[in-house]
Amino acid sequence: MKKLLIVFVALITVQMGQAQDTELEKTELKDSPIDFNLDLKTNHLWRGLVITDKPMAAVFSKLNLNEKGSFTTGFWGGMAFSNDSDGTSYKEINYYVQYADNGFSIALWDLFNTRSVENPDIWDYDKNTSTHLLDLRTSYTFSEKFPLRLEADVLLFGSGDSQLNDDGDREQRYSTYVEASYPIIRESKVNLNAFAGAAFSLNGDTHLYGDGEQNFDFVNVGLTATKTLKFSDLSIPVAATTMWNPSQRIARIQLAVSLF
Repeated sequence: MKKLLIVFVALITVQMGQAQDTELEKTELKDSPIDFNLDLKTNHLWRGLVITDKPMAAVFSKLNLNEKGSFTTGFWGGMAFSNDSDGTSYKEINYYVQYADNGFSIALWDLFNTRSVENPDIWDYDKNTSTHLLDLRTSYTFSEKFPLRLEADVLLFGSGDSQLNDDGDREQRYSTYVEASYPIIRESKVNLNAFAGAAFSLNGDTHLYGDGEQNFDFVNVGLTATKTLKFSDLSIPVAATTMWNPSQRIARIQLAVSLF
């Protein structure tokens, strides 16, 4: 009798659980204007620069400002899991606002990287001391049939991209980064994207991304292979990037995993 009672209770529990699952499936959650995701990377590369060689985590959050989702704002933050070889620790927080529609996008980013900054001040926007960088970003992707993507970005503000003029005052170099990328292989188990980026300054003889010796050079050339790993109901995108910076004579490989 006791065994029958145990079996009966177990069957009721299973039935209740199945009923709850069915109700949850029937209940559709409404769309939220807010979303975020988490990436894990073996290092952090940006426009041919090695921001950190240590494994790091990056969180990207987005808020839709209109129903269509063409206007967005949000934050991007990154942090290394350990110190770099010089003893400094990589931490970064960025803010942005963007308009994107029909293949075109334009955005303004406020970049704040505290690596190698002795006394970081998030509220310091003095042109001579601020470690913020204001970055104007634009891009255009032609079409689904011809998915060539062109990008052009200009640094508008920040002591990290400034130079001393003849009067001893700091002035912006307006370092500019341009890139073309194209998917060589797509709609396959493993896709492959090729990219080539060059840099120059609008005001000065050097720019942020190069070796500090010339005003125009290629700084970011490489390939990114992507595929999706599947575990039961989970789909995890993975990307492997091989990058060369011909100007700085360096190369790196990066593995990146998007957990959600």
